[in-house]
Amino acid sequence: MRSMTLWQRSAVGALAFLVIAQVLGIHDGLNRWITDVHWRWHARLKPNPFPDEIVVIAIDDKSVQKLGRLKYWSRAKYAQLIERLNKAKAVGVDIVFAEPDQIDPAGDRKLAEAVRKHGKVVLPFFEWRAGEERPFSAEIQKQVNVLLDKMPENPQAVANLPSVNPMMLQPPISQLVLSASGLGYADVNADPDGVYRMPILLKATSDGHLLPHFAIAIACVAQGISLKDALRNAPNTVDFNGLFVRFYNGVLPLQPIARRGGSAAQFVTNAIGQPVPTVSFVDALSMSPEKFAGKIVLVGETATGTTDIRPNPLDNSLRGVEFLAEILANLLYLPPVRPLPLALQWLFIAFAVSTPIWLYTAFPSRKANIGAFFVLSFVVAFNEACFWLRIIPAWSPVSLGFLSATALMWLQRFLQEEAEKRRIRETFSLYVPPQVADEVAKNPDIAHLEGRRLRIAVLFSDIRGFTTYSEQNPPELVVRQMREYLTEMTAAVHSHQGVLDKFIGDAVMALFGPFLPDGANISVLAVASALEMLKRLEKLNEQWREQGLPTFRIGIGIHVGDAMVGNIGSELRVQYTALGDTVNLASRLQTMTKDLKATIVVSEEVVQDVVNELSDLAEFIDRGTVNVRGREQPVRVYEVKRKIPSEVMLNV
Repeated sequence: MRSMTLWQRSAVGALAFLVIAQVLGIHDGLNRWITDVHWRWHARLKPNPFPDEIVVIAIDDKSVQKLGRLKYWSRAKYAQLIERLNKAKAVGVDIVFAEPDQIDPAGDRKLAEAVRKHGKVVLPFFEWRAGEERPFSAEIQKQVNVLLDKMPENPQAVANLPSVNPMMLQPPISQLVLSASGLGYADVNADPDGVYRMPILLKATSDGHLLPHFAIAIACVAQGISLKDALRNAPNTVDFNGLFVRFYNGVLPLQPIARRGGSAAQFVTNAIGQPVPTVSFVDALSMSPEKFAGKIVLVGETATGTTDIRPNPLDNSLRGVEFLAEILANLLYLPPVRPLPLALQWLFIAFAVSTPIWLYTAFPSRKANIGAFFVLSFVVAFNEACFWLRIIPAWSPVSLGFLSATALMWLQRFLQEEAEKRRIRETFSLYVPPQVADEVAKNPDIAHLEGRRLRIAVLFSDIRGFTTYSEQNPPELVVRQMREYLTEMTAAVHSHQGVLDKFIGDAVMALFGPFLPDGANISVLAVASALEMLKRLEKLNEQWREQGLPTFRIGIGIHVGDAMVGNIGSELRVQYTALGDTVNLASRLQTMTKDLKATIVVSEEVVQDVVNELSDLAEFIDRGTVNVRGREQPVRVYEVKRKIPSEVMLNV
């Protein structure tokens, strides 16, 4: 990983995070949650009315109270109801009559006759789950064979559909299978969180029989098309007599629209979704057939205590027959919902991961942050646009891919910049006060490391007679005294916001102006620093006298003007320093202190800057003009002397 570049590490990290999230099921869970939230908002902001063409006849609490518990009903009651529904477009009875009527021996015959006579009744069968003890007999084998004979065959579709073992099917009794106009399996699959969103509506047996869901069989009868014709393009498309519905390997993505209907809807407050049109079973027995003319009628149990509960994203108490109504509404009456094509999903994931990596590689952090914000806004806007166009995007991998790539790049850039700040702080702490070094580390631009023209005050100081002193004293003493001396001189420079440029043997070069705000009187700072250097040297000399050591005398020259300031040097070694005539003149002024027998010598430009502010603290004595090597015009110079004691000067 160390040999990888910053963007390569981020790309690998983001992809690894996406793979781990997929393995742990994070993507699926997050996709479901975000989609559910959007469907709830859709139900509030853009509600679709539940189709009036679908009606549920509910075996509800009222029916149970008047007709008794469901298991004690004769199937003649269903026959009586079906006779009332003779003008319905289709009737789906969401009850599996897997065994003969134990209450009324004539009930099965009456129900079969009513079903056959009506001609548009669809009955369900179900599939035993793996591991369940499935009773089997010759009669059941016969029922299964009769059922499969009514199912269309399409061997080419088998590979793309969930497979079903025919021996696990449980059809209605044979006379009902033969009488029904359509048959379909009633099982529906929930997502891992127990919510029903994307039911499998097409399955197949290993020998090539297509098994439609109960809802498809009802829709075929309602649309007047045979199962064989409807499923001729399976598994990708189902044709409901000119109304083509797209499937995805047998799966139909649903728009959740339904909530509890009938009397249950009266006790729900702040509900979202549309109540399923519902009529009580006991009331339907006495209603006019005209009430159900042209309708798709679904008969099923909704009474309290039923185990047939199918939660959708809008209602966690939705009953199975009501969820069946929702599937039919999506099949026949609602605009289709479809997932974003896989190729576009991968393309958008690649965009979401690569864009922040590119931004943080190509631009400074601040610009990259702004760019990342706009990219995030685009990602969100794209996903939102897809949803409201009824295309379900890959919410999680796109969002997590973008966030992980951005976080990794930002973290690495942050660590990289922190390392650079430490380097800058360590470098400049040798030259400037700690607080200035911290400011430069926070904002490296103010250092102008590449070099620029800047108005600065330059101070040079030098020890008088240093060569003789070093010849007459042991090296250990010279090193000790120089360390103490340079420490004090550095403190004097830093205390006035100066930059310690370098030590040149026994000489000190300091700059005043770099890293300071515009308007700072750099000449005042330089002169004040020179006066403090003298004060500190006086104290050092007192200590050395008491110890019987040699003392130092120094000369200081100061000039102010423009110079080139920044990192200057070769490809192998650079140093933060200043170059130009201002630097040369300050050095010459320091040299003149010996000839003028002065401690501090400054140029006329310095005096013009400081005379008003320091006139009460220092005296500026005109020493006339002098010729400086390399300059055509003479330079007027001034000697600086303190007017007040050193202790007061330092306090000022």
